[in-house]
Amino acid sequence: MSVYEFGPFVLDTVERRLTREGKRISVTGKALQILQLLAEAEGCLVERGTFHERLWPGATVEDRTLTVHVSTLRRLLGDTPSSDGIIETVARAGYRLLPPVRSRHVSAEPATIAPHQWAAIGVAKWTSALLPTPGQSPLPGHRPRVAEAYFLQVQARALLKIAERKPTLKALDLFEQALALDPDYATAHAGLASTYLQMASSSILRPLPLAEATRMAYQSAQRAIALDETAAEAWATLGKLKMTYEWDWQGAEADLDHAMALAPDDVDTLVACGRFLSATGQHAAAINVLGRARRLEPTRRETLEFVGQAYWYAGRIEPALAAFAAAISLPPAEKRAYFRRMLLLDQVGRRDEAMADRCAWLQICGEAATGDRLREIEHGDGWKAAMMEWLPIVERVNLWPEAAQQWMAADEPDRALDALERGLVERSTNMPFLMEAPSFRPLHGSPRFRSIACQIGLNQLRLRQSHAAE
Repeated sequence: MSVYEFGPFVLDTVERRLTREGKRISVTGKALQILQLLAEAEGCLVERGTFHERLWPGATVEDRTLTVHVSTLRRLLGDTPSSDGIIETVARAGYRLLPPVRSRHVSAEPATIAPHQWAAIGVAKWTSALLPTPGQSPLPGHRPRVAEAYFLQVQARALLKIAERKPTLKALDLFEQALALDPDYATAHAGLASTYLQMASSSILRPLPLAEATRMAYQSAQRAIALDETAAEAWATLGKLKMTYEWDWQGAEADLDHAMALAPDDVDTLVACGRFLSATGQHAAAINVLGRARRLEPTRRETLEFVGQAYWYAGRIEPALAAFAAAISLPPAEKRAYFRRMLLLDQVGRRDEAMADRCAWLQICGEAATGDRLREIEHGDGWKAAMMEWLPIVERVNLWPEAAQQWMAADEPDRALDALERGLVERSTNMPFLMEAPSFRPLHGSPRFRSIACQIGLNQLRLRQSHAAE
């Protein structure tokens, strides 16, 4: 167990702590592992292949991924072109630390245990019953070999449910820490797949490029299935990837059906299947499946939002509004439910209520002044003028299908089609719901709209369903 000192930094590999002149620096996940490898090399070159073997064992990862993590580490260390330099890049070879590295070994003496730590120790002892003893055969992939890996992935899942950009990035870090401790932990690989899938979402402004996020999600899901073929979460992730970004409807249906067979009472699996049913026009089945998810976890906001959307697409406005209201009532205040209810209210012509939700969304986003300005414009120049001020805001955050719904509410079908074509190019996350969103029904006869639907495969899907009904 070593402590490494280099320049003004001290890296304690036991405590996983980095300080600069005594001040703690928050560095975790892959960045911390990279720094530890560099410190252990004590100024010698660490080749790119070594990083790949230690950080992503058994996985195929592009060099660009390592470069991104090194760039993150440099930023945390304050390593800029104007500084003296901390990490040296050796072209096409690897990296080394530039400051002299001094290492000192510390013994693992028993520490005094604070009272608040006893509970954690008790839980760890209980969890140890899950872990293998010497001579045991390998465990199934859903059981960790290291207790800490279990707790890390639990924390990651709690963050993932928030479905926002920063918590998602933190969840990625925690899943990677879990897999560094136990590279064969299938549950953590499945969670990592879900995280990369969420990073592909246009609703959180895609922290990774779409192609990279979906590729990493596929790799993680396939790794989870290779370790544990009963990993329903991984199968559901494959189904969602195929539905949302590949528009492979038959492949998505097969993977989601398999996930449901493996975990018929898992909320995430039920929600994924319910979303597929809603996108494919099977509204009664979608409401039934999402209702089961709601009963299993009544206070999960995202499920309530999707229940509301399923009712809306089925033409049942009051139950939809009730579901959205239930989502909005859950603390703390969260913006997405307001936005989704706003789309419904505008579509049914309840403009005052929609404006109230629009301003609530802006307030949660820290843009209360913009909401006040929209109200002023509405009172002075009318609702349509306020919408013309509002819609560029929606387009600036790349919510193209949602912007198209708002253009339809503003009676601007050509602008709506422009937004949908942009969403098609960027593979916006909600494009698969194109045919079922009530806002777009007036466009169904448009050649431009039919072309968009054809490229998503929705025309063939509708044709297949009509044949099945016959």
